[in-house]
Amino acid sequence: MSKRKGSFLGSIFSMISKIVISGFLVIVMIAVGMALLTPTGEQLPAEGSQFATLYGDDDSNQMLLNVNVQGVILGTPPRIDAGPFSFLGMPAATYGYAFRQKLVAASKNESIKGIFIHMATPGGTVFGSLAIHDAIKEYQAKTGNPVLVYIEGLSASGGVMAMVGADKIYADHGSTIGNIGVIGPTFLFYDEPKSIDGGLLAGGVSTEGGIDQTIVSAGRSKDLGNPFRRPTAEELSILQGSVNTEYRRFVDHVAEARDLEASVIINDMGAQIFGNQQAERFGLIDGTRSWNGSIEELAELAKLGDDFRLVTPSRPRMGLVETLFARAPEMKSDQPSFETLVRADICNTFALPQALVYYGSRELQICQ
Repeated sequence: MSKRKGSFLGSIFSMISKIVISGFLVIVMIAVGMALLTPTGEQLPAEGSQFATLYGDDDSNQMLLNVNVQGVILGTPPRIDAGPFSFLGMPAATYGYAFRQKLVAASKNESIKGIFIHMATPGGTVFGSLAIHDAIKEYQAKTGNPVLVYIEGLSASGGVMAMVGADKIYADHGSTIGNIGVIGPTFLFYDEPKSIDGGLLAGGVSTEGGIDQTIVSAGRSKDLGNPFRRPTAEELSILQGSVNTEYRRFVDHVAEARDLEASVIINDMGAQIFGNQQAERFGLIDGTRSWNGSIEELAELAKLGDDFRLVTPSRPRMGLVETLFARAPEMKSDQPSFETLVRADICNTFALPQALVYYGSRELQICQ
C-alpha cells in the first residue's frame, strides 16, 4: 500500500514537473522571438547606431538602406508612443511623412550609399504618396546616391505616384502595376426608404415600415453624402472637377518622371492595372527582377562592387531576463492603443469625401 501510494504521488509530481518545464520553455521561446523581432516602421538610428544585415557582406561599411512602403499610404502617423510590442497585429500602413524623415536621416549618414524601397501597396492618399515621391527626390539631390524601387506583388495608383521618383524600378515575377487614376467620394442613395434593419445579423435598408431622418446643417451642400437624398448636378460637377484636376496632375507627374506621353497614359493605359511585361512595355517599370537581383542592381548603380550590405535599423536587443520581465509602457484606461489609432486613421481617411489614389475595394476589410 505504501509503495503504491508513493508510486502514485511520484507520477503526480512527474506530471506537474513536465507541465512546469513545458510552460517555462514556451515562455523562453516567446521571449527569444520577441528579442529577435524587428517591427516594421522603426525610426532610423543616428550614424554609428546598429543595423541588421538583410543581404550582402556582414563586415562591409558600405550600406544600402532598406525602407518599406507596404499597405495603405497615409500622411502622418498617430501621435502616440507605440510601445515595444504594439506591432503585433498592427494593420499595414505606410506614412509618407514618416518615410520622409527616414530618408532625411539617411542623407546624413555617409555610410549609406543608396536606398532600396521594398514596395507592396494598393496606394492611398494623394498627399502621402507625393510625400514619398518628394522624399526620394530630396534624398537624390542631397546625396547623389541612387534609389531603387523593388515591387513585390503590387504597386498601384498611389504606389505608382510615389515610386516614379526612383532611378530604377523593378518588379518581381507575377506582380501587378498601374491604376493611374483618381477616385472621388462615393455616395449612397436609398430611393424612398421605409426602414433600416438593425438586427444582429442584418444591416440594410428595406421598403417596409417607415423612417424619419433629420440632418441639421447650414450652408448649401453641407449635408453632401446624406444617403437619403441624391447629390445635385452642381455638387457632382464640382466633385468631378476636383477629381479631374487631380487626375491630370497625376498623369503629368508620371509622364514627366518616366519620360512618357501624357496622351498614352490617358488613351492607351487609362486606369488599368498591368502585369510585368505590359508595365515594362508602357514604361512604368524598368524590368523584372527578383529581390536579390534588385539589390545587386542597386549595388551596381552605387558602384559598390561586391563590398556592400543591405541593412535595416535594428532595435537594441534585451537580454532574456529583461525580455521576460519588461513592462509595456503604461497607458491610461481611456487611452486608445496604437493599433486602434492606426485602424481608425485608415478607416476615417477612406470615409472622408476626398480624392484618393487607391486600387481595390473602398471597403477595407479592416474597417468592417
